[in-house]
Amino acid sequence: MAKVLLINSNRFKHPWPVIPFGLCYIATALETNGNHTVRFLDLCFSSDCELDIQNSVRNFVPDVIGISIRNIDDTGGFNVHFLLEDVKNDVIDYCKKEFQGPIVIGGPSVGISGKEMLDYFDLEYAIRGDGEAVMPEFVKRIENQQPLEGLRGLIIRREKTIIQDNEPFRVQDLDSLPFPKPLRYMDLNQYRRFGSPVHIQTKRGCAFRCSYCTYNKIEGNQYRLRNPKLIADEIEILVKETGINQLEFTDSIFNMPLAHTKEVLREVISKKLDLRVHTMGLSPAAVDEELLDLMKSAGFNEVDIGAESACDEVLESLAKDFKRSDVIKTADLLRRKKIPVTWFIMLGALKETRETVLETLNTIGKVASKWDLVFVSTGVRVYKGAPIADEIMKNYIHCTSDNFLHPVKIEPEKISLEDIHSIATDFSFRFPNFYFYEKEHIIPGWLLVTANYLLKAFHSHQPVWRLLILLKRTERFLAITLIRKWIYTLKMRSFDKNNRITNGFSLIIHK
Repeated sequence: MAKVLLINSNRFKHPWPVIPFGLCYIATALETNGNHTVRFLDLCFSSDCELDIQNSVRNFVPDVIGISIRNIDDTGGFNVHFLLEDVKNDVIDYCKKEFQGPIVIGGPSVGISGKEMLDYFDLEYAIRGDGEAVMPEFVKRIENQQPLEGLRGLIIRREKTIIQDNEPFRVQDLDSLPFPKPLRYMDLNQYRRFGSPVHIQTKRGCAFRCSYCTYNKIEGNQYRLRNPKLIADEIEILVKETGINQLEFTDSIFNMPLAHTKEVLREVISKKLDLRVHTMGLSPAAVDEELLDLMKSAGFNEVDIGAESACDEVLESLAKDFKRSDVIKTADLLRRKKIPVTWFIMLGALKETRETVLETLNTIGKVASKWDLVFVSTGVRVYKGAPIADEIMKNYIHCTSDNFLHPVKIEPEKISLEDIHSIATDFSFRFPNFYFYEKEHIIPGWLLVTANYLLKAFHSHQPVWRLLILLKRTERFLAITLIRKWIYTLKMRSFDKNNRITNGFSLIIHK
């Protein structure tokens, strides 16, 4: 029986701290399927990572350390925050200093750039795919001193060279996985203060091929559906055990396949739980009144829609399966059903022009409720494995030195990212519900905690981000917005145009 120290390295708290449910699945699998002893170290709120890692390693004396790494960077915005640098400095380096045994990394980011991350961190092992199956076998082989070569899902690096990059392992029967036990491994009090939700997947995999997306690479390109009844059972258990009634469905696209989604909602409704439900991905391609009625009955008090654009030409270039008319129809339905929406808009696709940018922003500004949040990012971040990355590498092989691990953003031929950012900034001054999805606009932790406390005190089921819109409306009433706009205008005049893009490489694509 081996001793395994599992470390949550994610310290990024935007839009709120994320409870590491994925790592809880791994911990549960190690104990259930491998009979191993697990110690859990959550560094999300750590004030001294070095000391916490040192104490955990010296007190527990693990045989293996597993580190979960959620994000490579913050995915969007004019300035990209490369989060792996923080992970290296705050977690990896201290683990290597304190522990001489095998360290293995895993998590969504490893599913994208596992080989490159091993080089960046100077480590030997990475697991991609479904870690619930691979990690117990990895630890077993380490314990029994068996060869690691040939283990599906495992990447092996020796003497600074990748010697094996085995295919990701996909668990076909997701219903066979044990339910996670978060309270067994960590203290959730800090997460409760921020209003962090319980995470649930109804499936894994994605059947779509959006040009910029890597979900296919992380989870596979075919849906692996969970039993709707078991999903509802897991929700009921987690809510009762954790005391958290905020729930987030974390599927790549929640409402695909539509029939399965509706059946999941019916099972959740049958539990008669008092829930506040949210989903990170609702596709405009499959929204009807029945779906929204079921969502409201299940407790949905907000949804996220990754529309990205409201221009047909741009949507086609992004390989989206919906059109501008679907975006408008979905917005109308959601407004009539009074379901709050966060719209995610990504400006800067290859086909983008000044006209398409204005069409998107004007359309969303018109169809979205004034109390819906619109998150706007400038520039398409290119990741390894995304269809657009494969296309770029055919003609621009030297555009990246580490296979897109560090940020690379495309720049359309007919408009610069600086001009797109300027147009979007003007809209953010005009519309109080428009926000930029970038590090300059990260919500302060104290504000999120305060807002969550107020909502609970007044028993409000409104999403917390509506207080942000209220704040911007107040600033506009007090003329603070005019001052901000004036300062921004002066700042832009003082900078040379060629120096406006920072923390990322911009690649101009001519087609």
